Amino acid sequence: MQFLDKLNEATNNKYSYLRISNLNLDIGTNSLSVVCLLPPEITEDKFTDDDKRIIEEFCREQVPEQFDIKIVFIKNRLNKEAILKQVLTFMSSRHKTLAGQYDAGMTEVEIEDKKITVNLFMTSAVIDYCERSGLKDNLAKFLYSQNCTDKVVVKLNVSREVDSEKLLADRDHVRYVDMGEIDIIGEYHYYVGKDITKRPRYIEKYKKEMDGICVCGTVKELKTINITDKNSPDNKVKKVLYKFVIDDTTGSMDCIYFARTRKPKKYEDNKAFVTCLDGLSDGDDVVIFGNYRMSDYSGKNELLVVKLAKCRINYEGLDERRENIKKANKIKVFQKPQTYKEEIKDNLFDILGHCDYIMNNKFIVFDLETTGTNIASDEIIEIGAVKLVEGKITEYYNTLVDPDRHIPDEASKVNHIYDEDVKNAPYIEDVFPFFMQYCKGYILIAHNGSGFDFRFLERYCNKYGIPFENELVDSLTEARKILKKQRSHSLASLCSYYNIVNKNAHRAYEDAEATAKVFVKLMDEFYRKDE
Repeated sequence: MQFLDKLNEATNNKYSYLRISNLNLDIGTNSLSVVCLLPPEITEDKFTDDDKRIIEEFCREQVPEQFDIKIVFIKNRLNKEAILKQVLTFMSSRHKTLAGQYDAGMTEVEIEDKKITVNLFMTSAVIDYCERSGLKDNLAKFLYSQNCTDKVVVKLNVSREVDSEKLLADRDHVRYVDMGEIDIIGEYHYYVGKDITKRPRYIEKYKKEMDGICVCGTVKELKTINITDKNSPDNKVKKVLYKFVIDDTTGSMDCIYFARTRKPKKYEDNKAFVTCLDGLSDGDDVVIFGNYRMSDYSGKNELLVVKLAKCRINYEGLDERRENIKKANKIKVFQKPQTYKEEIKDNLFDILGHCDYIMNNKFIVFDLETTGTNIASDEIIEIGAVKLVEGKITEYYNTLVDPDRHIPDEASKVNHIYDEDVKNAPYIEDVFPFFMQYCKGYILIAHNGSGFDFRFLERYCNKYGIPFENELVDSLTEARKILKKQRSHSLASLCSYYNIVNKNAHRAYEDAEATAKVFVKLMDEFYRKDE
């Protein structure tokens, strides 16, 4: 940065857009090498040979005459992978204390216009150290010097594990970061080296060469190759090359280790030689610390084992955590009950008459749209409800529900709800407990509820351990009792009979609203007969 400051001062900030990605002064060879970065939008007519000459002359003034100078000018295109590599370089060279606890999976890079934002996800204890050491400001300055950008922002974030029980309470504006760490059950049993202190991380986190990584997985495709001593008259086996693959369900990684041979002990006298990995076999869970590098022979990356221990991997916990994070990170819009419009209240009140049953009880009239008609296996994709209190609809509630599966075409043709419609809707585990709490103390009404809607509620109440204690009224059953001469008692037929307009049939809220109006008419007609 001092070099750039001097250049800008000498040229009146003419080259303020310039960055120096590498400046190496070698006293031994009397040479100075400089790599200058130019923004992509700087064309040759804006940065000419004269400009290059001015910068070369400036560099010449900074070193003794006997020094050779080599300057390279490169266009700098902002690239997330390159910036991520710069962060790793900074950590390993400037903050060695953190290097053992940090890798690429803890960083997210965002580029917008010419602004770079780097999010570091760390434990609270590590963040305290970073704040005290000035890491945030130092990293921002370093990245600014390495890229043609207007601004660099570094943010420190506390990594969080998902608490499934708090998903409902924390669902709004929360992003769960998967630190990529895998839980190990029990103790390590070391075969190579000792004291693996880093926690193993997902294999999928490692795409490029990197030293000092820690991963774990289940061994498969284990092969051994004996390497003999060519100078030995009997071709004595000097080393054994172990080649195998480890898989942690997030990805797989090729591993190699050259194991030295030794003479067998008395209880091992059936063997010509033994190695430290004799006990390793397919199906074993292992944790490995090593260097991930490109092989000159295979042409692909391989993990060179430095330390290896047998272990037990908590795959069940891994799968559960990743699924919870996947669900929590989906942008979900959670709908809340809304006040019913006053003009609609008044219109409905006009048709109530003076039915004491309606006036003296509290009702919630609801309807469900689903992926199909199978009570045991199909899922709810929409809930619509209206609250009827003292003869007036006071609130309505309507929400789509993400079934976490494809909505069959047959269902979509009926209710006109498609996969795209529910992608930002909450899951049933978020919605259902709230809905049942909302219905507590109310009489529930649904059209064909006994054959369909009530049975869905019962199924989910059993699933989530929620008491189902509401009084239930099926408006279809009531209609068959009261309107015995009617040939059809479907909701559409009853709406036609009572001159009620269903604005959008086969959508949950509109069907619930229409059912409420039909039910009021039915009850009014039934109780008037007894007068």
